[in-house]
Amino acid sequence: MRRLLLLSLLAASTTLSAGTGRMVIVNTDGPGVGLNDPTPVAPVGGNPGTTRGQQRRNVVELAAQRWTALLDTNVDIRVRTGFSAMDCDDTGVVLAAANSVTWSANFTGAPRQNIWYPSALANKFANRDLNPNDDDIFVQFNLELDKSTCRGDQGWYYGLNVDEGNNESMLTVALHEIGHGLGMAGRGVDFFQNRPTIYEVHMLDLTAGRTWDQMTLEQRRVSSTNTGKLVWNGANVTAKAALLLNRPPVLTVGVKNYDVGTASFGPALNRTSMSGQVVPARDANNEEGPSTLDGCTPYENAADMAGKVALVDRGTCTFVQKALMAQAAGATGLVIADNRAETGCVNVPPGMSGSNPEVRIPVMSLNQADGAELRGQATDASVNALLRLDPSRMAGASAEGYVRLYAPCTFSAGSSLYHWDTAASPNLLMEPFISGDLLDSVDLTIYQLMDLGWTQWPRTGRRGLRR
Repeated sequence: MRRLLLLSLLAASTTLSAGTGRMVIVNTDGPGVGLNDPTPVAPVGGNPGTTRGQQRRNVVELAAQRWTALLDTNVDIRVRTGFSAMDCDDTGVVLAAANSVTWSANFTGAPRQNIWYPSALANKFANRDLNPNDDDIFVQFNLELDKSTCRGDQGWYYGLNVDEGNNESMLTVALHEIGHGLGMAGRGVDFFQNRPTIYEVHMLDLTAGRTWDQMTLEQRRVSSTNTGKLVWNGANVTAKAALLLNRPPVLTVGVKNYDVGTASFGPALNRTSMSGQVVPARDANNEEGPSTLDGCTPYENAADMAGKVALVDRGTCTFVQKALMAQAAGATGLVIADNRAETGCVNVPPGMSGSNPEVRIPVMSLNQADGAELRGQATDASVNALLRLDPSRMAGASAEGYVRLYAPCTFSAGSSLYHWDTAASPNLLMEPFISGDLLDSVDLTIYQLMDLGWTQWPRTGRRGLRR
């Protein structure tokens, strides 16, 4: 099931008060709802709250404190926060939504003209509250997630640590959503009043060789699905990427290295080893689907699979089900060959969503052409595959060293463009889907904010204690 972090896109607007530079949570929930839910609960994961509402408030207050400690501004940042019903069905769940409440351009103190700045950043540059009668950031969390009708017994985790298991860490999500409100957001391909946001100034299309503020509307539309070629060109992120990103996994067969897609379940490919003969799986042709190559039912050639690497085609059933079938047959790993080639993405192996702690073997994908090539070779019993790390590249970065932005072949409103590519490893806070290996840190996010113009406390504003 996909767990989506939704970036909501708002209209822009642009006038005298400064505060202490704190991030302040503004509770917008009514009595008995969301942050005011009186349901009794036991303290969990360092969160001492004894009602669900108290625990939720403690989480968002901690997220605000963490951002306050990182960012330098003399103007309070007001975060309008609450819970509301959002999508949750068999295809996925929207965890939360956020954005800057207002956007300002051409104000006194603006570093660049004709560029939209999110409210909190504009206030920092102006050194005053440009919109004193409004909040700066809005964040909404999904109220449905704690209901059994959404994901059964899986829901929000309100602990202040990283022990969420199969639940969703509200602290991680809060840090992510506030990040959108601080500036990881924009207007999409259709610029408001023909002006880009400061974020879009740093969106570089490697194919066109231009940033989005240098492109036409039609060029931006093409760029929005230019998978693997839409990157962030900010100097701070680029300088820190090699320190934070792992080397990407590749599947080596003979003298050829295949790029692989990763799964959100099973062991991480950068922390596991796998080698062995590649064996195409054959499963029953039954009600699960017309193909005997999709690995959706028990293998007919399971006797040949023990200690080998299973090869199956994408389609018919979930990625998790394919992994469990391969594991049950004794395979030490699973390769899923894509069964389609989307325009503009023929060379991109698909990412694989899903969640099941019972998957213990590494699972990877190949694009359609590479999958067909490997299947053609796999009739030879001497064909062996080795999963290894490529020391010459960074996972989630282009060959030029720029960190990739999320630009899937099929545009995904609320996810595309304003998140990091899911190819990044380790998974990053500002990816569009929450991953279990996040550590409630802000990883590359702080450097992305610095590229936008934020500075780290206490460089120019509030005074720090001298030791």
